[in-house]
Amino acid sequence: MFEAVKEKIEAEIVALVSQNQHLITDFVGQKASGLINDDAAMTDFAHKLYGMLPTMLRSIVGQDTFTAFVLDNRQRLITAITAATQVPNEKKP
Repeated sequence: MFEAVKEKIEAEIVALVSQNQHLITDFVGQKASGLINDDAAMTDFAHKLYGMLPTMLRSIVGQDTFTAFVLDNRQRLITAITAATQVPNEKKP
């Protein structure tokens, strides 16, 4: 049950990042791998994302809970975000 909730939240985060990549460029792509072990940077990332969540989700999940989720699932989230924001390689003839 909790895994389904985690997957829904992860999907929402990935969608937000994909749509707002210009606002959080330090947390996507190659830069993300360097920030993953930086608790302060990940906390900043979680706070930025929390502010972009739909009001309904923010009313259910508090910022502290959301930040803890991001910190606890950072590797999984960074992997999903990086995959979602990478431009596919063009096929060469």
